[in-house]
Amino acid sequence: MVMMKSNPKDLENIEVCSNCFSPRIVPYMGYETGKRFICQDCEHISVVTILFENLDSLVKFLREKRDSEN
Repeated sequence: MVMMKSNPKDLENIEVCSNCFSPRIVPYMGYETGKRFICQDCEHISVVTILFENLDSLVKFLREKRDSEN
């Protein structure tokens, strides 16, 4: 098993898709259409993203969301 060391700074200020909450968002058309993002998972295009302070807050949010849906 390979253990990867990650920089704690990499796990701060995580910006996610406002539709599916995936962190896999990239600029849409290189910002040629204004500041828009496209999600690589759900392909949602949006100017609105959600910013979490750190990975723990994102995980907590996703767990609470999952629990409330059940």
